[in-house]
Amino acid sequence: MVLFRTAGEENTESTLRIAIEEALKTDSKKLLIASSRGYSAQKALEMVPEGIRLIVVTHHVGFKEPNFDEFPAELRKRLTEEGHTVHTATHALSSVERAFRRQYGGVHAAEIVADALRLIGQGFKVCVEIALMAADAGLVRCDEWVVACGGSSKGLDTAVVLKPANSSRLFDLRIGKILCMPSEYVER
Repeated sequence: MVLFRTAGEENTESTLRIAIEEALKTDSKKLLIASSRGYSAQKALEMVPEGIRLIVVTHHVGFKEPNFDEFPAELRKRLTEEGHTVHTATHALSSVERAFRRQYGGVHAAEIVADALRLIGQGFKVCVEIALMAADAGLVRCDEWVVACGGSSKGLDTAVVLKPANSSRLFDLRIGKILCMPSEYVER
């Protein structure tokens, strides 16, 4: 496992290199990438070799403001034309519960799961969440190992090999291997 000294965008290319190498070893040959504004998807498109199916999972429309899609339409078109998939959907670990929390306060189950996953890392939480979203859309099977990449804010800094699950079967998801992630731990 590779531990990056910092989180964020500067790890995107290294994360993709590590993830692509591992995705080539899987039977599925699928690489899930979180990308909200297109930076990570663009980098992945430049780096992904023939034979790897790229599945880009974006923020849902309206994440920042009503009716606004952050993901560039021209990049979506290019990815699709090159045989890859862009999936825009409601976040599996927040969605409606966030609206209830904002309106009424309180703590809700999906947000507790998200916070527990963030104990490992924000990018780790994203990897699990995009795998749930992709499984719910039928873009990945729940009986195959795939590689998922997420990040802490901008770019990618975490890659995980996992067996997805549908969100209604969250606890069936399996983590096979953590490939890379940022760490605050410094060896002496």
